[in-house]
Amino acid sequence: MEHEIVNKETPEMKQLISGIREVSKRLLEIAQTHRPFFGGEIYLTGREVCERLFVSPRTLQDYRDKGIIPYTQIAGKILYRLSDIDRLLQENYHSVSTR
Repeated sequence: MEHEIVNKETPEMKQLISGIREVSKRLLEIAQTHRPFFGGEIYLTGREVCERLFVSPRTLQDYRDKGIIPYTQIAGKILYRLSDIDRLLQENYHSVSTR
């Protein structure tokens, strides 16, 4: 019976290690972008809302204070429902009519 020696320099091990690195990289990407559902809703952070609406954190705070944008606060963390942001954008959309 012949035994084959496998170490980290063999082509098979290099391919395996490369595959593991790629899977690890992809899992990190997914973990950073994945938004879990809570009751069928996706929640965004203030930073994400600012990026979507192209506003500053101070403007977002003004929107909260004036009741323009709904939010929820859990353990000091403020979150916004994606559906509320989408609705706000739809309600305030003004199209330019072409003549």
